[in-house]
Order: sequence, then structure tokens, then C-alpha cells
Amino acid sequence: MGGYMTFSSYYLWFLIDDCHFIIDDVKQIILFTKYDKFNTFVKEFTNQRIDAKINGNKGLEQFCKIIMNSSYGGDGMNTEKYTKIKIMNEKQALQAHQSNMFMNDQKLSDNVNAVQMNPEKCSCKTPSQIVYFVLDNAKYWYLNFVYNFMYKCFDMNKIHFIEGDTDSAYWAVSGNANESYKQQFKYAIKDQQFYNENAKYFFPTIEGDLLDEKKILGLAIEREGTEMIALAPKNYYIMVGDKTKIKLKGINQSTNKITKEQIVENIIEGTVTKCINMRLGQKSYQMSKLAIEKNDITGCHTKAIVLSNQSCCPFIFGLKAKDYSF
Repeated sequence: MGGYMTFSSYYLWFLIDDCHFIIDDVKQIILFTKYDKFNTFVKEFTNQRIDAKINGNKGLEQFCKIIMNSSYGGDGMNTEKYTKIKIMNEKQALQAHQSNMFMNDQKLSDNVNAVQMNPEKCSCKTPSQIVYFVLDNAKYWYLNFVYNFMYKCFDMNKIHFIEGDTDSAYWAVSGNANESYKQQFKYAIKDQQFYNENAKYFFPTIEGDLLDEKKILGLAIEREGTEMIALAPKNYYIMVGDKTKIKLKGINQSTNKITKEQIVENIIEGTVTKCINMRLGQKSYQMSKLAIEKNDITGCHTKAIVLSNQSCCPFIFGLKAKDYSF
């Protein structure tokens, strides 16, 4: 379609080898120096989180989780300053206008100017490429499990994808109605030998062993239920046993009651549910209680292009919903 898209090595190799991806043109290849400083950090906090969970220390477990999640966003945020602002007098400001590095200026007083310059060289100490590789390799590991494991050993006519996020996926599985809902993929396996030989590379191999369940790049069952409705990633309702679990990112559910009925009404009638989040804010040394109104259930899906048959297609430069066929 005349556009370019960036790929990391593993994701690109997977698309070429397994999905018959065809490359028309390569615009640029970028090489990065290996940066493995996060390896020790992730392993240390992962082990601390597992130990905290084993010992029932919920505070430490949550602390380790937040530290790792926030570090991903923080490390990927490019906060480097690529311009310089200098204070100059009138004569110096006029000279700066003649420079190729001049960008903008603002008069502060009669003989004082703030001049913004764009230096010829700059440095970036933020390893922003790490975050890019983490996200792209997450796509690779996700798709590798789906196409090289699930599609080969499961009867996909018995499995329906409900919703997914960067590192999670929820599936509706058709099993044996006479057994408990905790049967996982037992009745969806079509190639038992392939499953037995390869399941160990993804699922935990030691039952009840939390260290094995939480291993890096491993998969584990997060929760199982009998009913699930999802409007978008991180926006779903699930029936777990006799309890309901509702996930709605950005909404304080302790002060806003969200129900299954509201989600169903949005699907059938298009009803938008609003809520109010309360928070504290400080301005001019004055602490205030702020009420923020939000649209909590809208049915808007901004993570993919949703077709009329509810199929979700990826955003690709130049393509719209009408360009996809089914």
C-alpha cells in the first residue's frame, strides 16, 4: 500500500516463515548494541514477587508488580532534551537568527530574550529500543503459541477468541457439559501426541509450583469461568464460579457500581454508562477533592478495526474496514 512498518527480528522472521509474509521493499535496517541491564532487574523482582505470593505478603507482591510495570513505561519514555534554550541580549538574539541552529525566540524584557536553538549533535541515554523490542517480541511469543501450538494440536472449531491484551488472551472453549468448567483444553485436543510433546514449552509442568507457573515467558491459567462478555481489551465481565469479575481499566469500582446488565445494554441498545472518579488535587498549597466524570462503558474499540461480523483486524497503514473481506 506504499507504506512502511517497523519490525524486530523475531517477529519479522515469524511472519516470513510461518505466515508467508512478502516484503516488497526495505527502506532501512538499524543495528543496536546489545543492552541486557534489565535482565537482572526483571529476574530479581520476578523472584521477589513469587516469594511474596508464596508467603502471603500481598503488599510486597503488588509492589514488585507495580515496579516492573511502571519501569517498562518509564524506561520507554524518551525524556531527552534535543533543544537548548539560551538567555541572550538583543544583539546576541539577532546574531542567533542568522544561525542554522535557530528555532524560535521569545522576548522576556527590553534587552532579554529566550532563544531556542537546535544543536547539530545530541545524545540519547534512554534505551528506548528495549521497550520497542519487548512489545514486538511479545507479539512474536503470542502468535507463536497460537499458530505453532494451538492451531496444530487443538480443534479450533471448539475454541473462540474473546479478547486479548499484550500478554493475555481469553478463550471460550467447547468442552463436556457434564463435567466441571475447570477442564481447560481437555476436550478440544485433536493431536494428543503433539500436545504431550510440546505443552511443556508453554504451560507449567509441576502442578501447584508457583515458581514454575510464573516462569518468564511461561503461560498459566489466570482464571476460569462459565460466562464471559468483553467489549474491548481490559473491559470485560466474567463469571468465576459463583462470583463475578468485572475489569474496567481507569474506573474506580469501589465508588462506581458496574454490572453485567450495563454491559449487555451497551451491546444491545448502545447505552453509554458514565461514572465519577474522585481524587485529591493540590493547587496554590490548597488541597481539593476533585470529581472527574468519565464514559466507562461505551463499546468503542480503539485497538483494532472491527468488521460487521465482529472480526478484529489489525491497523495497517492505508487500510480501512472496507478493504478487508470475509
